[in-house]
Amino acid sequence: MNTENSIKYLDFCHQLANAADKISMPSFVEQKNLTIEKKTDGSFVTQADKQIEEQLSAMINSKFPSHGFFGEETAHKNAESDFKWIIDPIDGTHGFMRGMPIWATLIALEYNQQIITSMISAPALGSRWWAAKNHGAFKSFKEQISKIEVSTISQISESHILFTGIKECLKKWPKFQIILNQAWRERGLGDFWGHCLVAEGVAESMIDPIVNIWDVAALHLLVSEAGGTMTNESGIKSYTSGHAISSNKSIHSKIIATLTNL
Repeated sequence: MNTENSIKYLDFCHQLANAADKISMPSFVEQKNLTIEKKTDGSFVTQADKQIEEQLSAMINSKFPSHGFFGEETAHKNAESDFKWIIDPIDGTHGFMRGMPIWATLIALEYNQQIITSMISAPALGSRWWAAKNHGAFKSFKEQISKIEVSTISQISESHILFTGIKECLKKWPKFQIILNQAWRERGLGDFWGHCLVAEGVAESMIDPIVNIWDVAALHLLVSEAGGTMTNESGIKSYTSGHAISSNKSIHSKIIATLTNL
């Protein structure tokens, strides 16, 4: 994958994010007019989720008709393609529908089972993060762009540890409480944002006990290009394991060892 193609896909990711923002923000502001449905798995979906996914699917199909599409709300398309777009129209739907600004559209392009381009757009936070394989990770905050890197802290006792939900973490990893007790600071920041903060060097680890592919595919590349890592509980780099642990690399082995009691 050459530089020219990476830039081409990244530019298109910004177009997709712009289109998503135009749908999501008006819906977020007009909370009373949100149409909300409960899915069979007990989670919620809004009309904005569906509209964003439909819009991005149409844009991708128009620009790259041979590419695959894998979204949270719709059936897979062109599953046999080497290129696959993995989309979460609104990550953090539960917060979105209650007026919490911690939500984002997540866009990832996978090529031969590796994420090569990613985009995370959080318009209610005035922020956007993106990465292209071998080209670094970046953040835009109120249109000010900066390259981002993970921290160099190497001890849990000096680390800012983030997690999705304490009940879910303790259920999956009973030793999770040890990490909380050891950490310099711990906060429950669910969904995409924790992984973005690790990529920025604001936190040292984000622990996510329950995820789907669309929840972390874009974040996997962002953390990696910022110098960090995202793995499963066995320490294997993955965005398909049903859980995800990201860190600045320096404390990763300690986090894994504590969680798994190794």
